[in-house]
Amino acid sequence: MQPALRHQLAHLDRTLLALLNERARLLASVSADDPGRFAMVDDLLRRHDGPFCAATLGKAFAAIDEGCLDEAARAKGASR
Repeated sequence: MQPALRHQLAHLDRTLLALLNERARLLASVSADDPGRFAMVDDLLRRHDGPFCAATLGKAFAAIDEGCLDEAARAKGASR
C-alpha cells in the first residue's frame, strides 16, 4: 500500500473512531426505544446514494447503536 493512501486511511479511521465515541456519548442520553432515533436513521438510509448497500449500512448502524447502548448500560451499572 502506498504511504499516502495508508496515511489517508489511518486519518479516516481515527476520525471514524472519534465520531463513534461522540455518538456513543450522545446516545447515552436517549431512550433505547426512542422511535425518532430509528426514523432518523431510516430516512438517512433512504436518501443514501453512496457505494454501500443501504441494508448493510442499516446493519452497521444497528451494531453501532447496540454497542453504544451496551456501553451506556455498563457505565450506569458501574456508577451505582
